[in-house]
Amino acid sequence: MTRPRVGVAVLTMGDRMPGLLALLTSVARQDEAAARVVVVGNGTALPGLPEWVTVVELGPVTTFLGGGHALSMPMLEETGPWPDAFFFTHEETDLAWRAIDRGWDILYEPRLVLQHPKTSPARHAVYYRMTARNRVWLAKRHLPAPLVPVYLGVWVALTVARTRSVAGLRAWLGGFAEGIRTSGGPRRPMRWRTVWRLTRLGRPPVI
Repeated sequence: MTRPRVGVAVLTMGDRMPGLLALLTSVARQDEAAARVVVVGNGTALPGLPEWVTVVELGPVTTFLGGGHALSMPMLEETGPWPDAFFFTHEETDLAWRAIDRGWDILYEPRLVLQHPKTSPARHAVYYRMTARNRVWLAKRHLPAPLVPVYLGVWVALTVARTRSVAGLRAWLGGFAEGIRTSGGPRRPMRWRTVWRLTRLGRPPVI
């Protein structure tokens, strides 16, 4: 019987280096030696790790948090501003997809910390409706035609599985129907190479 090949993958934000190094020491001592050890830095550099570790540093992302960000003025002049019709939810992704389609990068910077009370976005009465409506608009505005039904089908399935509030689900489905019926702005589908770029960054535009 052949022995199994074991690989080890570690995700880190780089803010607990003593613990990370202790973990790697433990991996090096395990009875079944790892064929490969990969450490993925989530928006952080990872200097000083052992030579036998494969390091993957992730800075680029596919969207950003509306509560804490900095925008390039040349980027805004090229891509245009926030989508006014969205008003609430998914306007960041709309802008991010436009920027990426024009060759801009979106960088996650974990050293910039935003303090905010713990709250639920569902505290807003329009949360479920606008979340659904704007997601449909996002797909209709930016995705190549073959991906639109895939993207929306995935999100219908995820929402039905995740939502515990009957009233919330009813509002979400109403917003989804509103998004189908109405226009969120002009349609300018991203290029297929942008789809591939989003996929390589870990977030294919079907989820």
